[in-house]
Amino acid sequence: MFSKPFLLQPRTVKETGNRKTVLDEPYTLFPDKDALLLKDFPVRVSVGDPLYKQSSGSVLSPVNGIASLEHSEEGSKIRIVQDGNFIGSKPWIPKTLKKEEVLEPMDRLGLVSLDFPEHSLLSYFKSRQKTSLIILAPFTRTQDVDYLPELRKNSECHIRFLEVLKSLFPEAQIKDYIFGLKSPVKNYAYPWGIPEYFVSQTEKLPFSKIKEILYLGPETLYNLYRALFADFPFIEREIALYFLGKNGGLRKADSTVRIRNGQSLKFLFEEYGPKYSNFTLNSFYEKNPVRDIKKGFYWDIRQNYSLVFLTKHDPQRREFPCVECGECSYNCPTQANPMALVSSFGNFNSSLCMECGICTFLCPSTISLRNQIRTWKEANHGF
Repeated sequence: MFSKPFLLQPRTVKETGNRKTVLDEPYTLFPDKDALLLKDFPVRVSVGDPLYKQSSGSVLSPVNGIASLEHSEEGSKIRIVQDGNFIGSKPWIPKTLKKEEVLEPMDRLGLVSLDFPEHSLLSYFKSRQKTSLIILAPFTRTQDVDYLPELRKNSECHIRFLEVLKSLFPEAQIKDYIFGLKSPVKNYAYPWGIPEYFVSQTEKLPFSKIKEILYLGPETLYNLYRALFADFPFIEREIALYFLGKNGGLRKADSTVRIRNGQSLKFLFEEYGPKYSNFTLNSFYEKNPVRDIKKGFYWDIRQNYSLVFLTKHDPQRREFPCVECGECSYNCPTQANPMALVSSFGNFNSSLCMECGICTFLCPSTISLRNQIRTWKEANHGF
C-alpha cells in the first residue's frame, strides 16, 4: 500500500492572452436513446429551459437561441444556435430554506450528483431517505478543481443548507468535512476523492455501504448552492486543462475554464492545436479514448470534468504479457491484489476493489487491468 501522495503533480503554467469562448458554432447536445423530449422542435429556448429528461435528470438549454432536432445513424442530437446574451451566474444570497425549497430546484434546475453522475440529485436524495449517515466531503474524485475556497467564502449559505438537511434527515448523523471536521489528510492524494475510499478510511465501513450513505462532494455542493441561493441552473462546469509533452512532462493551466453544456471546444483547439494534435478526457487513471482535435468535440457537463492535451499518441500501443513486477498490487490502495487476475499471484479480492485505475496506470505491460476487473466482476457477481 503506497504511503506518499500518488496523484501526478503537474507543473503549473500561466496562461497568456484572452480567448474567445462564445462562438458562432451551435451548442450540441446528445440525448440518451431512452430520453424523453420535452419540446416540439424547432423551438426558441431560453437559458434553463428543459429540453429533455433522461436517467440522470432534466437537461436544460445552456443558452438563449433556436433549438432544432437532428437525426443520423449515430443517434439524435439537439443543436442550439445562440442569439441572445450569455447569462452569467449571480451572487449567492443566504436565506432560510424549507424542505420543498431544496428538493424542487434539484429537478427544475437540472442538478446531478457529480459524485455519482448517473443519478439526478433529486433521485439520489430520494434513494437515501432512510440513511443514518450523511458525509459532506472535501474532495472531488481527482481534485482537478478545488471548490473549498468558494464554499468557505459562502459559509452562511452552508449553514442554512445544514439546517434544512437536518430537517430532511432527522435521524441521520451529519459529518461535515467542509467546515466542522478536520480533513483526514493534510494534502489531497488520489484516491481520497473516490466516495467509497473516503468513507472506508474515515468511517471504517466496507465499500458496499456507500449505497446507504448520502455522500455530497464539494462540486455537488457548489452547484447545489448556486441553484438554491442564486437560482442558477446546472448548465456549465469548471474544468481543468492539462498538457502532456513529448518527454512525458505534465503541466496544468493555472486557471480553470468554465464550459457550458454542449459547447464546442473549437476555441481551445484553435489556441492549443499548433502544439497538441490529440486530447483525452478526465482522469489519468481511466482509459478514455484519445481523440483528434481536428474532429472537434462538444462538452458534456455530466460526464466530463477535465481536458488533457497530448503532443503525441501511439494508437498501435499493445498489451504485453504480465512480467509479475508487482507494481499493481503493491500500489493498490486497498490491497485488492489485482495482479491475481493476470498471474498466479494469490487471489483477487473484489470486495476491496473500487476500480480506481491505479493498477492500469502503473502497469509496464500496458495491461488494461480495470477492464480485466470489470470482466471478472460481471462473470462472478453479475455487476
